[in-house]
Order: sequence, then structure tokens, then C-alpha cells
Amino acid sequence: MRLERIFVGTDFSDQARVAADWAVALAAALGARVVVAHVFDLPIIGFLDTAFIVDSNTAARLSTEARAALDREVARLQGKGVEVEGLLRQGDARDLIPQLAQSEPAQLIVVGSHGRRGLSRALLGSVAESLVRSSSVPVTVVRSPAH
Repeated sequence: MRLERIFVGTDFSDQARVAADWAVALAAALGARVVVAHVFDLPIIGFLDTAFIVDSNTAARLSTEARAALDREVARLQGKGVEVEGLLRQGDARDLIPQLAQSEPAQLIVVGSHGRRGLSRALLGSVAESLVRSSSVPVTVVRSPAH
């Protein structure tokens, strides 16, 4: 199997940048393209038996901020000699990243890991772990050297 397209999921954290840099280096060595995707979800505020979704102005602002951050990340990576494109979607990253990678189609998904353990991982969940368990596209999890 030849890697022609590498799909990178990012939340713009330091760990995600390390993973994106790793994916771009791999893409440069293989002559592959990189798709950097950011999937954001709108916050839901819950009170007892009721949940409130943010208003349309807040949703638009969050989307605009996410687009700007994604554009900055794509520009940063394009300076490394590899064709890079950005993809922004709203939803749950655990569900959308595998779907998007398959529809691109990508031969590899690369994500960073925060390296959380114990209670914080149990409470926050792990997007990386979810992708490894559920994706039909192979997943590489890159941890930053400090972890």
C-alpha cells in the first residue's frame, strides 16, 4: 500500500503540533499530501434536566476562531515543502475524524496524545484511543518527547 494522503487530526495543542510535524516529515519522505482537520463541538451547558446549546452568535464566533486557527496551522505546515490542505467540521471528533479520513480517502490518520492517565483520562476520554479502536483507516498516535 502506498501512502498518498495522510490525515492529521488537530486540536492545536502542543501535542497535536508535534504529531502534525511528524506527519509532514513522513509525507515529505514519501511524496504524500497532508490533510489537517480540526473538528470542534459546540459546548452544551447542562442544568439538572435541561441542556442549553450556545446561541448562534457564539457558534459563529467559535467557527470563525476555529477556521482562523486552522488556517494558521496549515500555513505553518505548508512552509515545510509538502502539499497541505485544511478541513474544518463541527461535531464529535471521535466520530467525524474516521469518517472524514475514509472519505478523503487517506491511508493513515495521525493524531497527538496528551498522555493523560487515570481519572483525568476516564473523565475526559481519549480521542486518540477512540480512533485507534474504531477507525478502519490505520492510526498512528504521536506523543511529544516531554511525555
